[in-house]
Amino acid sequence: MLHQPPLHGYRVLDLAHLLPGELATMWLGDLGADVIKIEAPERHQGGLSMPRTRENPYRAALNRNKRSIALDLKTDAGRDIFYRLVETADVLVEGFRPGVMARLGADYATLRQRNPRLVYCSISGYGQTGPYRERPGHDNNYLALAGLLLQARPPNGAPHLLPVQLADVGGGAWPAVATILAALLARKRTGEGQHLDVSMLDGALAWAYFWLPLSKLPLLEEMGVGTGMLTGKAPCYNVYATADERFLALGALEPKFWRAFCETVERPDWLPRAFDPTLRDEIAALFATRPLDAWLNLFDPQNVPITPLLDMEEVQNDPHIQARESIYTDDNGFPHPRFPVRLSATPAGEPTPPPNVGEQTDAILRDIGLSDLDIARLRDEGVVA
Repeated sequence: MLHQPPLHGYRVLDLAHLLPGELATMWLGDLGADVIKIEAPERHQGGLSMPRTRENPYRAALNRNKRSIALDLKTDAGRDIFYRLVETADVLVEGFRPGVMARLGADYATLRQRNPRLVYCSISGYGQTGPYRERPGHDNNYLALAGLLLQARPPNGAPHLLPVQLADVGGGAWPAVATILAALLARKRTGEGQHLDVSMLDGALAWAYFWLPLSKLPLLEEMGVGTGMLTGKAPCYNVYATADERFLALGALEPKFWRAFCETVERPDWLPRAFDPTLRDEIAALFATRPLDAWLNLFDPQNVPITPLLDMEEVQNDPHIQARESIYTDDNGFPHPRFPVRLSATPAGEPTPPPNVGEQTDAILRDIGLSDLDIARLRDEGVVA
């Protein structure tokens, strides 16, 4: 029997305004929460050039399953409305630098007085404490300070950037979602909410789960930074070009997979050389002799982890991804990944379109008891839009 999504009946206030928090609140919305995106009226956006409409693919990517209210928190009337919303909320997510929410009268200490059950999640680059707390930063800064960019340095090469925001998403959005859910469970026992301090630097550092302890081993020092088996040194775990200028990924780390690879290409002499960096060029020369499809057909019946490198169009047409319905297309024709986990009894609902800025302002204000006359007056005063 299917039931309502797991967060049905929970309300989340989204003041994130940046990728990590916006992703986190979107995923909470995927799980059934009523997510209210609180945005400044248009006139306060200054140099923001991206349109705040669902036709903007960047906005569409981060804001499905949300409602939007355009509210000026710098006005007394705007703060009063905000406080009334806080009293109805289970969770608040904010993504400002430390100190900004306090200046708006919206810090945890203030809001806790109005709603002791509120789970208040702050996502920032360096956390709410420490000497870096007010520094600006982006994903590459957090990965750099966590020591991860140096680990990604290829042999005899310079460090390179990753194509995804690992610290923002893996160190910010996902830890935020996990701890929000944990705090909601804790609230069932204690009756109280709490403040969650999510630092993307701390989150990036959590990805150094192997590198930190291994840094104390003499072997790692002898190997040198960035020359481990996952960073391009090992021939058994690498990317290779094919004859038609496509690429494939070989992930034969374990002996059974490496043996299957060597047997398939009829090179038993390679068996003892899985981690011999001098073998990379020999394997590269082999893969350069046939086109991608020929290699995939050869390896398909074998027990070898080998896959093509796909572009985004190919990703959408991949039969496995299609079979799992991992991607959906919105009303504007933009493809998006679905919530990545399948729940058997309380599945995520079908995505609702992202809102235009202020699209649900009136409905949200009516939810907290304001009349149409009140709403018209607030709009005339520029408090809402």
